[in-house]
Amino acid sequence: MKISNKITTGMVSVVSLAALAAGAAPAGAAPSAAPQAVAAKAGSAQVVMAPMAASGSCTGWKKAGSLPLKWSKVSDNCGHFGKPGLKMGYTWKVYKGSAICVKVRGFVNGKDKWYDAGCGKSGAIKVPWGNVLAAKEMKVKNAALFDWK
Repeated sequence: MKISNKITTGMVSVVSLAALAAGAAPAGAAPSAAPQAVAAKAGSAQVVMAPMAASGSCTGWKKAGSLPLKWSKVSDNCGHFGKPGLKMGYTWKVYKGSAICVKVRGFVNGKDKWYDAGCGKSGAIKVPWGNVLAAKEMKVKNAALFDWK
């Protein structure tokens, strides 16, 4: 398959623009403010690149907080690759505050679905993830500070 020089040059420009706009830095560099999504036109197709967190910050426990009487959403901002039949695990534990009620995001046939994970000071659940690339998200209700992964 022969790719024209014009298309190759255009794609290199789009990738370069996205890297510059996302604030590309060496792997060991300290993170700066959260980068924004970048959109660029390549021919008639629009390419949208939404940067995800570096892999070092995508492992282990994350700290979060929730508000009373309102569903608060938390995200790990990491891209998790799935495959057919994969189950994604969520775990949480409250370290200050009352028990929380939790809903977690999973995927069925490529569409997101929220699963009720129950209420308590700690818990864990595995939900269908499927063949998607997405960030883990939880909805939490009641005032508390908690760790989750």
